[in-house]
Amino acid sequence: MTEWVAHLEERSTRILIALFALSIAAFLVTIPLPRVDGMLIGSDGVGYYMYVRSAVIDHDIDFANEYRHLYPTGHPNGLRTSTGLIANKYAIGTGILWLPFFIVGHLISLIMRSAGFSVTTDGYSYIYQAAVCIGSIFYGFCGMVLMHRTTQRLFADTALAACVLLWLATNFIYYLIVEPSMSHMCSLFATSLLMYVWIRARPIESLRQCFAIGLAGGLVGLVRQPDATLFLLPLLDYMFMRKSFLERGKRIALTAAGFFFIFWVQMFVWNMLNGSPFLSGYFLKGHEGFSWWSPHVLDVLFSAEHGLFLWHPILLFAAIGLVLLFRANPLIGGLLLAGFFSQIYLIASWSSWSQGDSFGGRMFISLLPVFAIGLAAFLQRVTLKNNMRVLLLVVSGVLVLWNFLFLIQYRLGFISMSGPYTIRELTIGKMEMIIEIANRFFH
Repeated sequence: MTEWVAHLEERSTRILIALFALSIAAFLVTIPLPRVDGMLIGSDGVGYYMYVRSAVIDHDIDFANEYRHLYPTGHPNGLRTSTGLIANKYAIGTGILWLPFFIVGHLISLIMRSAGFSVTTDGYSYIYQAAVCIGSIFYGFCGMVLMHRTTQRLFADTALAACVLLWLATNFIYYLIVEPSMSHMCSLFATSLLMYVWIRARPIESLRQCFAIGLAGGLVGLVRQPDATLFLLPLLDYMFMRKSFLERGKRIALTAAGFFFIFWVQMFVWNMLNGSPFLSGYFLKGHEGFSWWSPHVLDVLFSAEHGLFLWHPILLFAAIGLVLLFRANPLIGGLLLAGFFSQIYLIASWSSWSQGDSFGGRMFISLLPVFAIGLAAFLQRVTLKNNMRVLLLVVSGVLVLWNFLFLIQYRLGFISMSGPYTIRELTIGKMEMIIEIANRFFH
């Protein structure tokens, strides 16, 4: 049995490495393509990039020069706070994870410059930007490996299929290759690490494991604060343990200690930038907030405006799988469903619930470790019926094709990046796009 599991893990790792290598190659091939803003990083990625560039090159977190260079026409969020520094609403964790890759880019630039090549060493060139993007692709791959190993613990036979489908049939592949400067690959890595440390340790007997879970949770919060709702899952898990109140209290306290051992970095940055360790840059101007009593739940899941299940139907099967898991294992299934519902409620309550310029429901990428378990549960149930296997392969192929057609529509401008959209654009529009591309090619 042990040899079979080891062989399965080795084969799965080779497949995931092959997909990683193809993703790196695809990103490198697209670097020379012309870009409107002349940068590899863009959108929210600029905010994360400021941290690492300012820390390494300027040795501070004063972003005045970064704003002048990266936003030459000005930016509405480039305003000074009570501390005299320019605010940066984005979390610092992505910049920290990018740090070793940015330093490698800096060393390459210095070596090339000393060898006589005409390259800059100011932290803005394509060498630096490509380095952090490759860092994101690396973290996305590591997150997928951790996700697979966690899922394999529960569903050994279908874990790989679930992860490969999530790689190819969701917006994971878009933010892995096309827009890796966003935080989503780093957040996926952090949540995958949290799920791995927690689920692999169950039942949790060691207090050291509790502290490790806290450390992973702290990284989740450091990279992207809204994802920290997943940190509540192991804490809830403790409450169902057959332990005394004191023993459960110890586990909660040690897990919380591990969380703040990491998360204090973000609080320190908030204090330096905003004047308070509890004041996020998102709330400085008051134009972003939450409507807790009127969440857009159905819109977030089914709307044409980046609705999760409409843009990526594979995730609907994953959600069904979570329900199946709950029926078979109420504790772990219930906890994972709680994590799913908490993210739905949080995102649906946010003032920007449609998620702006977004390829699908990008805020849910950090939830892919939960979806992987749900999809593996669904696949296991379906593959038990021999007459369903061919249909499953066909449906999987259609969903992968659907996702790639969506990606082409979105990236080549056949649909707007931010919407609004019509159902016709998202469905029949795909066939119209194929016909138009064919006409352009032949004429």
